[in-house]
Amino acid sequence: MIGSSPGLGHDDVCNMIARTPTLLLLATLASCSEDRGPTEAMNTFSAFQAALQQRDTESCRKLLTIASQEALADMPWDAVAEKQPLLVVGAVRPHRDSPVFRVAIQDPNNDGAEAQFVVVREYGRLVVDLVASAGLTAKVVEASSSKEQFVPRQLTPKDHERIRQYELSQPPR
Repeated sequence: MIGSSPGLGHDDVCNMIARTPTLLLLATLASCSEDRGPTEAMNTFSAFQAALQQRDTESCRKLLTIASQEALADMPWDAVAEKQPLLVVGAVRPHRDSPVFRVAIQDPNNDGAEAQFVVVREYGRLVVDLVASAGLTAKVVEASSSKEQFVPRQLTPKDHERIRQYELSQPPR
């Protein structure tokens, strides 16, 4: 053919039309995949609890947020090892794309009392956040004679490092 430009032929267009529903089906299936996050959060909490029961400080440290690792210094290891392990009941993600999970537990040492622990994604891996977990049930108690007083102070290098670590742990916006 003289004067014809290379382009899509009839067969090419038919092949593209035939592939489109298949690609749409694959995209739909991929978006409907099961959310493994809650199961992974429960496994993370269970691994942390097992490390506590075994008094494995290093494993506990790896399964805690950076802010929570400071609590290991005051951990009553003997008392924890003597108690029955907490029963993991389930886990939920409060928001669909949230990196935060709430792991529901029952405490057989306290007549099956229910509580929640927070598990978060920090530096790409799931870890237990003891600080946030304590915040779920914390109650502010003030003495009748107490008054608020703010005392300004200089930020220390440790403060700046904590701020930087917190900023790095946040998901990109």
